[in-house]
Amino acid sequence: MTDDAAPHPSPAEPTVVPLTRAAQVDSLWRDVLAPSFPPDELTSPDDLRAGLTSGELTAYGVERDGQVVAGIVASWSRATQVLLVDYLALAPGHRGGGVGGRLLDRSLAGWREELHPVIVLAEVEHPGHHPVHPTHGDPAARLRFYARHGARALALPYFQPGIGGPGSPRVPAMLLVALGTEPGAGSVPAAAVRGFLLEHLRECEGTVPGDTAVRRLLDAAAGQSVTLVDPAHAEALAAVPVAVLEGAERYAPPAPGASGPADPAGSAGSA
Repeated sequence: MTDDAAPHPSPAEPTVVPLTRAAQVDSLWRDVLAPSFPPDELTSPDDLRAGLTSGELTAYGVERDGQVVAGIVASWSRATQVLLVDYLALAPGHRGGGVGGRLLDRSLAGWREELHPVIVLAEVEHPGHHPVHPTHGDPAARLRFYARHGARALALPYFQPGIGGPGSPRVPAMLLVALGTEPGAGSVPAAAVRGFLLEHLRECEGTVPGDTAVRRLLDAAAGQSVTLVDPAHAEALAAVPVAVLEGAERYAPPAPGASGPADPAGSAGSA
């Protein structure tokens, strides 16, 4: 998930630093993340602090006058060696000037040196299914930003799992993009992608559900490789399957014995 980052040239390149101190982390959540993302896409400040302390999360940012004005947060999986960029955002009033691009490039370089990930992934709203939001930004601009920095979309019907656990809402029609791939690369190893998906579902929803949305997603990563497409080309992007989610698919399945959210449109069923 990312907030907008404009491509304008900057008179002075911002200094990108790891965000580790408590004051930095508090400012990151309060001044950058909270104003930039809807509640169902945003982790809590307590979980952000805990993840950065444990090493499950890693963050870089740009500070001005003691305030974090741009930040990027990623989840690191030691088991799969996959890094997921959870958030990239600029504080309101600080957008533009090339800060977002500088932040992305510097953090990717730092993660490659420190963690050596097999793949670096990010979640981006599909611009054909998510409208411009007056506060949370323009999905089309967001995707263009990533494409300028070499991002390629994975041909998967991806959705953001319900980050609140069983019964929580999922975010439909998301794109999963690979960052920092080799120029001209047409695919990524399916085993790494599938391993990431399984772990991500367990961490967010408490299990790997058997509903149709999950089956479609995992089936798309069941071969030897997952195709990459250039999201800047409309025809290529149109070939990426979209997880629109219908009925019960819109929510992480409830825990055993619990009731799921009411669905007047009917249920899609679970396996």
